[in-house]
Amino acid sequence: MDNSALWVAVLTAATAVVASWVTNRGNAQAARIQAQAAAQAAHIAREREARRATQLDFIAQANEMGILYLRIPKFFEEENDAAREASLAELRDQLRESYRPFLRSLAVVSLECHPEPIAAAKAVHAASSAAYGRLMVVERDVHEADSFRRALDTYLASVDSFIEAARQAERET
Repeated sequence: MDNSALWVAVLTAATAVVASWVTNRGNAQAARIQAQAAAQAAHIAREREARRATQLDFIAQANEMGILYLRIPKFFEEENDAAREASLAELRDQLRESYRPFLRSLAVVSLECHPEPIAAAKAVHAASSAAYGRLMVVERDVHEADSFRRALDTYLASVDSFIEAARQAERET
């Protein structure tokens, strides 16, 4: 073998080694980037699922209270004062029982969600407090029933607003 053939063979071998090293390094970097992207996508998916579960729990709690609130107006027409007072007191007690899980779900929304659903959840809380306060007034004076109905309408509208705020926030993420 002459000298130039030897140089060509050495140069070809060196080029192959360098090309192999560059390829391996590029593949390793691409794999690292792909793993980071997959981990980030999984993290985003977990966060989204946690927010969704939190929002669904809040909606369930708010709807449970809404069902109780919706049962109240039919007792306003009750002629027997004692029967009306007993029925309203029972519903008030049921509302009080459902309030603890409602507050827990509100706290979780405040931790897990975007600002718009948090503000909407706080509005649901405020509307619930107002409706409960109006119920206390109606228990003392049934002639205030219209004020409870207005507070109930506000509460139901606030739940709908929360649902829409949650929907919008999820679309934006």
